[in-house]
Amino acid sequence: MSKFKLANIIAYGFVTLFSIYILLPILVMVLTTFKTRKEIFLEPLGLPGQFNFSSFEKALQVGLGGFMFNSFLVSLFSVFLIVMISGMAAYVLARIDFKINKFVYLLIVAGFAIPPAAVLVPLYATVSNLGLLNSIFGVVMPLTAFGIPFTVILFYAFFLDFPREVEEAATIDGCSKLQIFFKIIIPLSGPAIASAAIFQTVWIWNEFLLALIMLTSDDVRTLPLGLLRLRGEWTSDWPAIMAGLTIAIIPVLVVFLIFQKYFVRSLAGLGK
Repeated sequence: MSKFKLANIIAYGFVTLFSIYILLPILVMVLTTFKTRKEIFLEPLGLPGQFNFSSFEKALQVGLGGFMFNSFLVSLFSVFLIVMISGMAAYVLARIDFKINKFVYLLIVAGFAIPPAAVLVPLYATVSNLGLLNSIFGVVMPLTAFGIPFTVILFYAFFLDFPREVEEAATIDGCSKLQIFFKIIIPLSGPAIASAAIFQTVWIWNEFLLALIMLTSDDVRTLPLGLLRLRGEWTSDWPAIMAGLTIAIIPVLVVFLIFQKYFVRSLAGLGK
């Protein structure tokens, strides 16, 4: 028992130190929002002399609220399309025995290896020809395409271990494949859906390159582009920038807190 307790102490100690290592930059960022520029450079790791909320006012004055709403729309539509399309594709690959299934799956895996930066020029030409520049869907459609391969791989592994007895019972009751998928598979796939939603939301919320190229109008720019407004030509208002970054992480943090139970269950393999 003593060896077991010692192993637990070492494991928990390592996890605690690693958590502190991860959370420390976030804590420094939050504290920096309350500092003056002088305090940032003289005492970068120290506490602020007084808690000043003017940096949040400056961050909101550049229109971060509108940019955040645009990011919310892009994330909502993209994650919904990614989860639905990937879920249906993975279910077909895992359940319906077509001869080309393995070949299609390999193509999807290969698509996961293609970086977005490698296809920016033809992608921009395609979006431009479709008349979707400076449009929310001009970013949603490429993001959906880039998010599908990883999500298909995630769902495919989940559906392979999904109990077939449940589907067979539904088939006996007269359910079609679509009814089985939407009324049985989707409600019972909470952990996989939560994991995919969290991964894709974090990636899409922070996406910068595609939005920079496709969106040039302030009416449709997303939050990462809006944060550039806080950067000056010669100097930068670092307290306001840190305040903007603090505001930017709040929605993603809320999403994780809502779905963390399913996310942890999925990682632990308990969602099947």
